[in-house]
Parts: sequence; C-alpha cells; structure tokens
Amino acid sequence: MKIKRILTVGVIFLMICIVNTKASNQNYSPEIIKAVLDETQELCSKDNGLLWGHSLDVPILFVDEENEIVYSNKNSSKLNLEEKNNIYIGKLPDFIKVKKGPQKIDKRNWAVIPLPLPENKIEQQCVILHEAFHCLQPQIDLKPLPYNNSHMEEMEARVWLKLEWKALDFALHSEGEDRKQAIIDAICFRKYRRALYSDCDGCENRFEIHEGMAEYTAQKICRSNPEFKSFLQSKLECLWENKSYADCFAYFTGPVYAYLLDETEINWRNQLGSKDDIAILVQTAYNISLPFDVYMEAEERSVLYSGAKIMGEELDREISL
Repeated sequence: MKIKRILTVGVIFLMICIVNTKASNQNYSPEIIKAVLDETQELCSKDNGLLWGHSLDVPILFVDEENEIVYSNKNSSKLNLEEKNNIYIGKLPDFIKVKKGPQKIDKRNWAVIPLPLPENKIEQQCVILHEAFHCLQPQIDLKPLPYNNSHMEEMEARVWLKLEWKALDFALHSEGEDRKQAIIDAICFRKYRRALYSDCDGCENRFEIHEGMAEYTAQKICRSNPEFKSFLQSKLECLWENKSYADCFAYFTGPVYAYLLDETEINWRNQLGSKDDIAILVQTAYNISLPFDVYMEAEERSVLYSGAKIMGEELDREISL
C-alpha cells in the first residue's frame, strides 16, 4: 500500500511538472511577444548603429516548440506568417532548427530564439540582442571562424586562466596605475597559458570574438555602465566553479576586455577583426609595455593572486576526476 501511495504521488508530481512546462510556453500570448519585441525595437533605436555602425534591428523568430508556433517581428515568403496585433505568427516550419543562433531564411540571417525566455526583462533583452549580434557579425568583419578550446580542460590551462580572470577583475575595480598593472598581469598570465599549448592562441581569440563580443554587445546596450560592471563581477563568480571552461571562458574575458577598452578614448570596435587578439588592443590602448621576461613575471606575480591556492584547488579537481 505504501509503495502504491508513493507511486501515485510520483505520478501526480510528474503531471504537475508537465502541466507547468506547457504553461510556461502557453503564457506567451501575442500580446506578451509584442511587448517584448517593442522593447527590443526601443533598444535598437536607442543604439541606432552607434556601437558597431550597423543596426541590430534584425529579423527575430521566437520558437514555441511545445505548441509548434513561431512569432516574429518580420515576415518572409518562405515562412508565410500571418500578421496579428502588429507581429507575425505561424506554424513552426520543418526547416527551422529549434536552437539559438542565426539561421538563413530567404537569403537573410534571422535570430532564432527558442522559448521560454528568462523571466527577468533585462536578461530577456540580453538574450535577444546577443543573438541579433550573431546575425550582424558577417557584415562587420567579425564573421565566426572555427575554434576548439579543449585545452581549457587541462589543469594548467585552468590555473592560468583563473589567474588572468583575477587580474582582470582587479583591473575592473581599480583605476590609473593600479589598473594598468593589473592589465599587465592579466596579459602575462594569458601569454604564459598560451605558451603551454601550441596553436591555442587563434582558437581562444576566435571564441572571444564570436561569443565574447556578442555578450559584450547585449550587456552594453541593455545595462547602464555600473550595471554592466556588476554583471561582469557576477559572471566571474558564476563561471569560477564551472567544471568545464572550454565553452564558457570567453563570456567573461571577451566582455571584460571590451569594457576596459570602453574606458579609454580609442575607437577600438573599428579596429577589431575576426582573428584579432582583443587583449593586444587593450595593451595598445593603455600604452602598456610588457616585461622583458613575460613568463618569469607571470610566475612571480601569480603569488599576489593566490596562485598557490588556485593550483591546489585545481590539483584536487584533477585527482577527483
């Protein structure tokens, strides 16, 4: 009898979960989607191409896979959507892949975004503008290029990445010569890590350009400068304990280097290309000369950023795998 009762409770709980899952997407009425898209349009109009020289007002396709419905701010002959309340609605076509990212529809990049969106309104817009930027990248000489950062799963790579992160965090919260020294430290740690793994430089750079600049763009447009700074702090705390860094490190390094560039007066975005190392732009912008022996400097300066503690933590992680 007890087992039967447990099974019954389990079935009821499962049914509640299923109902709640369906409800999460059913709550996206045309009116709610319209309000979200209106806010996106307002942010795009406010930017007006100021950041990258091109508008982020791209075709957006929200996908409700549960109910096989799509919502959009634009229409196309291939989608053949119906206009309702100043947005476009239709059946989910077979040719649409239900995953975030740009997809070519009628020779144009569309930002495809599966529902549900985050509940927080700022986070909603950050997701949308992140994906909108991916649609824009080929037009601004930041076309995504292939990369593989599997070396970031190695213990030493993680140690030197964390040291770079800590130095960047210090740079973020300091000014003048203190900031400049922290940037020097970050770049030294970065170079030390890259010296350990052949041909990793290009892959790291391409990831930072591809995802790092998309994340930077979304946060820059959606948040005030103090909010952006706080976001970067939260992002670092979130990433620090990740079991894997290969697919996530650029979501901090990219935006934080970009933030530091924005603190200068150079028009750095016009200088950035798909293969560039954004840290070199920062080095130039802050008129930094690196030490003669970067690797010795990295080893010596690591003490100031709890290098031994980080090494111990990563060694424990390595043993536990």
